[in-house]
Amino acid sequence: MILDELLRVAHTGAVALYIGGAIIVTLGLRRAQRFIPPAQAAVVGNVVGTLFTYISWLALATWAGSGYWLLARRGWASPTSPHTLFVDPELLKEGYGWMMILMISSWLGMLINAVLITFVFRPRLVRRLEPSHASPQMVERLQRQMMVSARMVEALALVNLLLCLAATLAGHRFFEHVYIYTAS
Repeated sequence: MILDELLRVAHTGAVALYIGGAIIVTLGLRRAQRFIPPAQAAVVGNVVGTLFTYISWLALATWAGSGYWLLARRGWASPTSPHTLFVDPELLKEGYGWMMILMISSWLGMLINAVLITFVFRPRLVRRLEPSHASPQMVERLQRQMMVSARMVEALALVNLLLCLAATLAGHRFFEHVYIYTAS
């Protein structure tokens, strides 16, 4: 019983940490950077982006681990059913089972976005040219790549926020039904 409560606190805390950070970074920081000089905005964005990357990966891992463990403790996790995202197929006979599939699918979408942001687009934003290779064409090409990467990070961050909200709403519906109406 106490372990279940601790798992729910860890799960809810990870969700809140991820949503809060996503809102601050996506809606707050990106908009605020427009009001400071570009060089300072780049430094602030890089530092905050790096810190948020660590926090978001920790939150995503805690979110998944505690969620799966909660399902396993209730007897609903089934590693033998990967076609239902490791959810016991019997659970899908109820509407809240499909909410859980939506919740897990949204989390997987966030994971894919996190991989793209962390390992593809953020490294492109911090690229530097060697002074010996800094021809005008190279500088222009690098600037274009950085602009595209910045737009992609911003778009993926917004998609991530929407997926996070979808997962949270589905999770609310699932946990409302499972833990409130069927509490023992």
